[in-house]
Amino acid sequence: MQSTKQLGMAVATIAGLVTALPSPAQQRAMPSAPGFYFGAGAGVGYANYNNNEFDNIANGLNGAGIGGGGLTQNQTSRETTDFGWKVFGGYRFNPYIGVEGGYTGFSRMDIQYQFNQNGVPAGNGSMSYNVYSWNLSVVPRLPLHQPGGLYLQGKLGAAFTTVENTFNLNAGTYSQQGTNEKSRTNVLAGVGLGYDFPNGLSIIGEYEYYGRVGDSFSYGSGGLGGTGRADMNLFSVSGLIRF
Repeated sequence: MQSTKQLGMAVATIAGLVTALPSPAQQRAMPSAPGFYFGAGAGVGYANYNNNEFDNIANGLNGAGIGGGGLTQNQTSRETTDFGWKVFGGYRFNPYIGVEGGYTGFSRMDIQYQFNQNGVPAGNGSMSYNVYSWNLSVVPRLPLHQPGGLYLQGKLGAAFTTVENTFNLNAGTYSQQGTNEKSRTNVLAGVGLGYDFPNGLSIIGEYEYYGRVGDSFSYGSGGLGGTGRADMNLFSVSGLIRF
């Protein structure tokens, strides 16, 4: 359901870009730079989890002395890829350099657990890992063919990320439900291949790395703390309109 809503938002945004295009006479004279642009994209988000944290929850509970001891876990499923989307805007100072700011959302990725206690089934658990990011970056561009609009683009900046891990764990005598949240700032890096059409539209395919997000799990008398960590990546295709 969450992915469907996000996909609908991305489609609506791109449709809005098309309806906002200038008239054909204006489009014919529109340069690729300098100037402002606005865009939206969608693709596949990929989470590379820190397995040492997500695979050792039972050990953490045992070490904290909660759950009754003797807990082990079987991971029944882990989503590592799901729908990702973004909206962004920027300014190109010239054909070779620009600045860009935007927002990126990743669909919730679900993790399921089964717990045993001394070899006997003793409960289950689930986690829903949600990441979103505000971004600001410098965008260098290398035109590959003139007078055509093909270009290679880089990206280097900051990603202000937030992780929300909503969980429901029942293991032995331990039971806890809640949401842990962690925000941090990472280096954002990316590379893409794009094309500027003479009518004011552009298209670009990109790979972006948002760094390691979240924080380590912690365990105490109150139960599970922290969000767990993952390296977040986005593969996307975006449409742009230049002003």
